[in-house]
Amino acid sequence: MGGLIRKFGTRPFWRQVTQSLLLMATGAWLLISYIDVRMPSTDIPGDLHNHVRLGWWILFMAWCATAPSNKKSYRDLSPARSGTTVVAVCGVTAAIFLSWNADWPEGFIVPGLILLGTAGVATFVYRFASSHASEIGEARFNTMTTSQRQAPR
Repeated sequence: MGGLIRKFGTRPFWRQVTQSLLLMATGAWLLISYIDVRMPSTDIPGDLHNHVRLGWWILFMAWCATAPSNKKSYRDLSPARSGTTVVAVCGVTAAIFLSWNADWPEGFIVPGLILLGTAGVATFVYRFASSHASEIGEARFNTMTTSQRQAPR
């Protein structure tokens, strides 16, 4: 019994559980979205869609929280990784914001173009920051005077 309780308290166990539930919620969300688009006269899928979406986000956050901790990768965040993350988060947020109450399919053209542009810009930022990593970062200025005579005080 003690081994079973210890197994339930481990991060890999909960990672698999939340990943399975997340995949099920994703399938339910897609099915309800399809029904909602094909049968707009019913109100039940629309209400259910909001509840499934909320559950999906909760499961997604739980799945992210159970990720294996790799502290070594977070010690020294490279400019390429941080720059790409900023571009990706901003682009995806803009696309989600613009597609919030959009009609299918005309309303998703601009968010789709934003996502394509985000992928291109993120690739460019990653390549640029990888090749110029030594030049990007904290600015350090040499304030010591190099001349022989002292500056007047």
